[in-house]
Amino acid sequence: MTAELIRDLDRPAGWWLLVDGSEQSYVDVDDPSHLEFEYLQMAAHVIDTTWPGETPLDALHLGGGLCTLPRWLAARRPGSRQLVAERSATIAAMARKLGRIDGTELLQIDAAELVAQRPGDSADLVVCDVYEGPDTVTSLFTIAALAELRRVLRADGCYVCNLSDAAPFALAKVVIATVEAVIGPVVMLAEPPVLRGRRSGNLVIAAGAQPAGHDDLVRRAASGPVRVRVVSGEGLAGFVGGAEPATDESQLPASGESLGLRWT
Repeated sequence: MTAELIRDLDRPAGWWLLVDGSEQSYVDVDDPSHLEFEYLQMAAHVIDTTWPGETPLDALHLGGGLCTLPRWLAARRPGSRQLVAERSATIAAMARKLGRIDGTELLQIDAAELVAQRPGDSADLVVCDVYEGPDTVTSLFTIAALAELRRVLRADGCYVCNLSDAAPFALAKVVIATVEAVIGPVVMLAEPPVLRGRRSGNLVIAAGAQPAGHDDLVRRAASGPVRVRVVSGEGLAGFVGGAEPATDESQLPASGESLGLRWT
């Protein structure tokens, strides 16, 4: 793996993280409210509608990159306490180079190992965004792995996960079925062209305490800089179809990217 930290020529304080030449993470250190990637905007919609206002949160981030979402959360909700797991020592060092984040500890550690170390009922928010280069890490999506996450998550907490996939969404369907079985009802956010199978992209799923204002989530998703659909209830059941929860990692299909589909 080759990781590079590249300055953004269009934003004076913007930085790109490239992994093997692919854009993996982006942060504007002077303006943490700027979320370059659409999936982070979706995650922000979920967080803001689950906890309206500026309520501080106890958050656990599995996958760090340049700590874009932890920086956003620290700025938007002062007093939040956050732990970030980043397995790559190189990427963790790059994130630290861009400055300290209030209330946040960045650990160079495997995500599953950090989850196992955490006490029960200790997190309001768990964000899963773990990749090996372009490929989704599926080991965190089995029933056993999600049960560990559920142990750490408070009863009124929320689990948010970023998945890269493409039609026919074999991976996403199994992950959603497993999350629903272990954590609770799921809502899914995605751009319409992705859902229609016109291109690959990111799906954000949220589970546990449903976003407090579901109608507000739908409105925000539809009116943001990038129009996003929110799928839940019968619509999500139709999307998942007959997919079964994964008791073993071998039951988790490869993502569209692993299958060599074209990503845009």
